[in-house]
Amino acid sequence: MQQTITLNVGPHLSDDQWKTIGEVYRSMDGWVEGTQMPCWYGEEEYADYITASAEPSGLILEGNVEPGLWTGWISVICARLTMTLGFPVHDATM
Repeated sequence: MQQTITLNVGPHLSDDQWKTIGEVYRSMDGWVEGTQMPCWYGEEEYADYITASAEPSGLILEGNVEPGLWTGWISVICARLTMTLGFPVHDATM
């Protein structure tokens, strides 16, 4: 099932903050090393995937995974980003 969420992480963070985000990315279940954009479980051409991109509106996560996996995975990445960045990370539309 195709799903998208925009997190309240703007593109204008410091280099250290982006480095921290990269560390969180690599710590997440399903991380795929060596791709052009951050992705988990596979790239967009695969049946199951989650990708991330930094946009002016926030950090966009898009995926095609089962709803239970999506909800749990998003909860974990939000919690880890909150702990490492020092501010609450959540759905930007809330």
